[in-house]
Amino acid sequence: MDEDETVVPQPKGEGASLMVADFISADYGWLCSPNGEVDAQVLLKPGKSWGAYFTNKEFLRQTKRAMDILQEHYPNEDHVLVFDNATTHLKRSDDSLSARNMPKFTPKEGTNWGPETSMTGGDGKPVYGPDGKVVKIKIHMADATFADRMPQVLYFPPGHPQAGVFKGMC
Repeated sequence: MDEDETVVPQPKGEGASLMVADFISADYGWLCSPNGEVDAQVLLKPGKSWGAYFTNKEFLRQTKRAMDILQEHYPNEDHVLVFDNATTHLKRSDDSLSARNMPKFTPKEGTNWGPETSMTGGDGKPVYGPDGKVVKIKIHMADATFADRMPQVLYFPPGHPQAGVFKGMC
């Protein structure tokens, strides 16, 4: 554009896009091994037709790769990694204990309660249903622990008439 023209932001379209996630250093530039053969860069083509999103698992995989590079090639220096990824600020394990949306009582017969998570395939990528949306599955929430360190089992145990059913909060 000419310097006297005004730049007008355009909305995202249906066309192809490319996401680049990488680490950069003021001292060394893009994070890589000294010979440049190993790096922590991730290139993704987001969207359901491409099947690639920067999930928390991908974020952790990339961060581990970055730390491996730093440990192997720059072990005698202190490193601070700074992240600008708001979705990871809230991430916790899919089965982590949370009272949010828990039912007060045991669910009615034939139903059960559990947190929902996105189904992933063997490649770690989301599985899409015929409607184009990510398939959600219910999982069991992890058991709790009382202050005295005694376990609090949240689902009825095997052999119980309601085996595997959430007990409720009462």
